[in-house]
Amino acid sequence: MKDSKGWIDKRAPKHLKSNVLSGALYIHTSKDKQEQVERTVQVLNKIGAELTSYATALVYLPQLMELVRDSRKFKEFEDKSQSSTVH
Repeated sequence: MKDSKGWIDKRAPKHLKSNVLSGALYIHTSKDKQEQVERTVQVLNKIGAELTSYATALVYLPQLMELVRDSRKFKEFEDKSQSSTVH
C-alpha cells in the first residue's frame, strides 16, 4: 500500500491512530523518567490531551497487566477457570 498510514487512520479507532502509536513509541523510548515527562509534554502539545492519554495508556499497559496478573483476585479467577475447564 502506498499510503498505509492514511488507510489505517481512516479505519482505526481513535486510540489506535498512527499519531497515538507514534506518541506512545516516542514516550516509550525515553532514556529516563525526566525525558519521559518532557516527551509526554511534547506529545500533549502536538496531539492534545485525549490522544496523549491514549498514548500514555499504551506505554503503561504492560505494567498494569503485570499488576493484575500478580493480584490475588486474578490468581483466584485463573485457578477457578482452569479447574472448571472440561477436557
